Amino acid sequence: MIAPRLLPALAAGALLLARVAAQEAPAAPAPLAIVGATVLPMDREGELRDATVLVAGGRIMAVGPAAEVAVPEGAQVVDGHGRFLMPGLVDMHVHTWFPTDLPLFVANGVTTVRNMFGAPLHVGWRDEIAAGRLFGPTLVTAGPIVDGDPPVWPGSRVVTTPDDARAAVREHVEGGYDFVKVYVGVPADAYAALVEAAREAGLTLHGHVPRAVGLRAVLATGQRTLEHLDGFETCLAGPDPQGADGGSGFGSLLRAWGRADLALLPALAGEAQAAGSFQCPTLVVLQKVLGPDDLERELARPELRCVPPMMLGMWKQRAAQGAQAAGLARAGDAARLATVRALAHAGAPLLLGTDMGNPWVVAGFSVHEELANLVEAGLSPAAALRAATRTPAECLGATGEFGAVAPGLRADLLLLEADPREDVGHARRRAGVVLRGAWHPEAELQQRLEDVAAQLAGTAPAR
Repeated sequence: MIAPRLLPALAAGALLLARVAAQEAPAAPAPLAIVGATVLPMDREGELRDATVLVAGGRIMAVGPAAEVAVPEGAQVVDGHGRFLMPGLVDMHVHTWFPTDLPLFVANGVTTVRNMFGAPLHVGWRDEIAAGRLFGPTLVTAGPIVDGDPPVWPGSRVVTTPDDARAAVREHVEGGYDFVKVYVGVPADAYAALVEAAREAGLTLHGHVPRAVGLRAVLATGQRTLEHLDGFETCLAGPDPQGADGGSGFGSLLRAWGRADLALLPALAGEAQAAGSFQCPTLVVLQKVLGPDDLERELARPELRCVPPMMLGMWKQRAAQGAQAAGLARAGDAARLATVRALAHAGAPLLLGTDMGNPWVVAGFSVHEELANLVEAGLSPAAALRAATRTPAECLGATGEFGAVAPGLRADLLLLEADPREDVGHARRRAGVVLRGAWHPEAELQQRLEDVAAQLAGTAPAR
């Protein structure tokens, strides 16, 4: 994640770059009909072949057999024959500070994101996107991270007492944020107050496991989400014998995954399932802990053209100094995959998230890497797709808003050239994306990527 001490500079840069991402959207997209597609509804098993989906006013108006659903005169018609229509993808863990991130999400079929370190900037983006004045995915945002003293990330909202916690929740309500994100340093009594105050305010609590509380106690509170499998490594490995930092640092976390006792997984996964918290593993972010030997391979990825040069320079510097961390991260990959497998087997609800904003985790593109990770962990392609569509809507209490192909829902849709249930890699094979009712064919989406790359390289005029 970006160190928040850099955020003033990034915000200034965002103003300069906004003209790439900000687009005046039509006030009311023309009615749209996607005709002849195989629909994958995602709110239930199965498919609907040779279907017509009608869209108007940004909403899905009808879904049914093509022979039974009439296309209104004047509607824009998209040929769905031989293609597969599913809900737009969701990235449930991002850190976005540049408006040039926003078209990258959409160009990869991501139509909703959950932002995990918020500021007034994000509330503004959320509202501008919803109003159609900014091109990007629907954005749901936390406020500033709520952490103890000293905070891991400068710019966090520090709480040390129950009164601090209650005040932090009031500030979230006043700031218009969608939920509260908790971090690892919150004291136990402040965490208890945070849970109570958030519940009274109608906000859900998402995030990490405070060290003073522990995984099992956090599960018992009903905290809505747990990120990065946080707390599992401690339960599976115990205290860090090398942990001069008390087991609180990044090195301790990586070492713990390397010595995890996987025999403990079934029982622990069962406890997580029984608690009902949503698990957002973000496997890709630790896969992207790179050392100098990894740089040449990673730099060959074409999507890096769409990363701001300042960020790319920081990532290179970290990788050049990160051989030890990269080795520790690789040693724990198998244990993290096994943990996701155990959670899936236990029936715990899983969310696709990437921790985008961390080194080498690129907006939109990383979602497809994480889909493949979930399948490697043992999920079926269909289950991995649910973790990126329907389950996020359930987590956010928004099943009446998005996450399925059904009448009344927001028209965020992904039209594919091949069946993603056979291979989640097919989710990259887009014919186009419907974003809040407007059709964006693949050629347009690719041009938006080219525009971002050219603007970041300084070779295109700002628009």
